[in-house]
This record gives sequence, structure tokens and C-alpha cells, in this order.
Amino acid sequence: MKQSFVKVGSALLLIFVVAFSAGAQSTAVKRFSIGTAGTAGALYPMGVAMAQTITKHVPGIAATGEATAASVENIRNLSTGKMVMGISQNEIAWMAYNGLGDFKDHKIDSLRSLFSTIYSYVQVFTKADSPINSIRDFKGKAIGVGAAGSGGEMAARMILEFYGLTYNDIKPQFIPETEAVNALKDGRIAAFICTHPLKSAILLDLTNSTNVKMIPIADEGFYEKFPFYTKYTIPADTYKGINYPVSVPISRVIMLTTNRTGLSDDEIYAIVKAIWENRSEWSNVHASVSAQVTLDTALKELSVPMHSGAIRYFKEKGFTIPKELYPPEYK
Repeated sequence: MKQSFVKVGSALLLIFVVAFSAGAQSTAVKRFSIGTAGTAGALYPMGVAMAQTITKHVPGIAATGEATAASVENIRNLSTGKMVMGISQNEIAWMAYNGLGDFKDHKIDSLRSLFSTIYSYVQVFTKADSPINSIRDFKGKAIGVGAAGSGGEMAARMILEFYGLTYNDIKPQFIPETEAVNALKDGRIAAFICTHPLKSAILLDLTNSTNVKMIPIADEGFYEKFPFYTKYTIPADTYKGINYPVSVPISRVIMLTTNRTGLSDDEIYAIVKAIWENRSEWSNVHASVSAQVTLDTALKELSVPMHSGAIRYFKEKGFTIPKELYPPEYK
């Protein structure tokens, strides 16, 4: 009799374990990170808020926003599967997808666009009493060019190249924007190049506390050589003490994924839908996000093919998808 109870008990335990395991598998949550940028700009809070929206509205998915060195680091993390989503300047994504520039030995044609976000503004600052009035005047001086290998640093190299300079002609300081602001204030560098939203917190801190001027990049030849940039004029008085318009290059920051994430087209569709159907949950995190990350501009200036799941959502919303944005695997 006792032996029978033991057998029955063992059988019930086995059934319970199997049922519990099956239930656990059916409710398993897929977790991933969204690569953003440094915490000082608009992209980090946008990514964090979008991740919260995804987690809230997509069953079985949990996302988190992660501060990173932005474009280049995010693309590399996407290519290795460390991240599922991440932002990048569109010109950096284009070079990675096509195996150009710093990606010539590591082409990443698995990249897929999801949608456009804010503009990235290439801005150059120096002290108001500095003899620097042109990029050419950088020669022989200590210049902040962004964190090594970052999208901002790649932009700095393109700018220097156009004006006939290389790192051999200046004293490059590979420092992020927050450090560059402090270094300019302290006189440790003569100028810096940064890719940041207009009136970001660190740039307002600089212009409100220090007398500075901006160096324009107005030559039409620059925009002909690097057509992924658009010439934009920063209005006078955007920053304290800069009471004149300044021409600068801008490019879109795009949200990327890959076609090797392990997520299905249906899951990517659900993620994109959750983000855009709940825009009010993340759009107010920064003025740039509120003004520039809109459904109307969601497909503007995408530089690599879209993910099939994203295409499905935007077609449902009535968008016409340009031929060049369909990926090879689209069915």
C-alpha cells in the first residue's frame, strides 16, 4: 500500500514538473537592449522611454534602453547580437551596410532600418576670442574630435579631410562631448567638433557659462562630397552670445535592427506598432524628440533597407515604401 502511494505521488510530481516547465516555456519573456547614446542628449531618454513602451504593450517582450558611445558601438553590438535595436547616424549606418570607411573590412549587410528619429547637428565651438575662424585654422591646435571610433569622430575626420587636414596636422583629443565642453572652458583644447541635438543640455551649459563662437561649415563642396549631409542654418540667438546664423551639416539618426535578431517578423511588427501607436508615452522626453520624431517623417532619410516587420506596419498606415528600402528577404 505504502509503495502504491509512493508511485502515485511520484507520478503526480512528474506531471506537476512537466506542466510547470511547459507553462514556464510558454510565458518566457524575450529581453533585449536598445543602444542609444550618452546620457547628456535626447537619444538616451528617448530609447529608455521607447523600451518602456515596448515592455508595456508587447506581450512576451521586455526591453531596456542602454547608454552607449552611440552610432559605431551600436552597429557593432547589433552585428554581434549583443543588441536587438540601436540608433545610428544615417551616414554611419550607410557606410556599415556597404562596407565602407571604418567598415571596409567588416561589412554589416544584416542591418535593417526601423524608422527615423531626430536630426544630428554637427556643431563646432571655440572661445569667442579665439583666432580660429575656419576649420583650416585648427592646424597645430588641440581639438576635441569625439570619442575614438564614435560616429562623431568619424564626422570629424570627414570635416578635417575636406578642409585639407588630417590628425597629423592637429592635436586630436579623443574625448566625448561632455569632457570636451569642460576642456574648452578650462583652455585644455582650442575647439571641438560634436554631433548633438540643438540646445542639448551640455551645449547650453557651455554657451550660458562661457563666451564662445561657432565655426560654420558652409562650403557647398562639402555637401557635394558628402551627400548624406544636409546643409542647415542654425538661427541667430539659438545660443546665448551667438547672434548670427551658422551653417552646419545635419543628418538623421535612425533606429536600426538586423535580420538576425532571433525575433520574428511578427514580433518586430508588434514592436514598431507599439512604439508608434503609443507615441505620447515617449515623445515628451526632449524637445527634439517631440518636434522631429513624428509618424509623418518616420521614413525620411533612411539609408539602409527596412526590416520586413517594419514595412508591414508602415504599409498598413498607408505609407508607400521606396523600392530601395525593401530588403532582399522581403516576401
